[in-house]
Amino acid sequence: MMVDIPATTCQYIGPDQDPIRDFPVKMCGCKTLKGKNYCGDHFWVMYQKGSATAGRRNEKSIDAEIAELAREQELDDVDG
Repeated sequence: MMVDIPATTCQYIGPDQDPIRDFPVKMCGCKTLKGKNYCGDHFWVMYQKGSATAGRRNEKSIDAEIAELAREQELDDVDG
């Protein structure tokens, strides 16, 4: 049985890279949203905001999680 484990760093590679032609690719690497494969900056790039009914229901909770992640990163920047 194969288990899909979400990444802990953002897997976004951007529009300028082709993972087949450009190896190794450089990924964003920022901390991901809980249970997602992308950071707050790239989540809505990959999943167009409001593009699916289920997605629209979760927008507020994801937006809140993005804001919390931004606050955590600001605290890490101040402490580090």
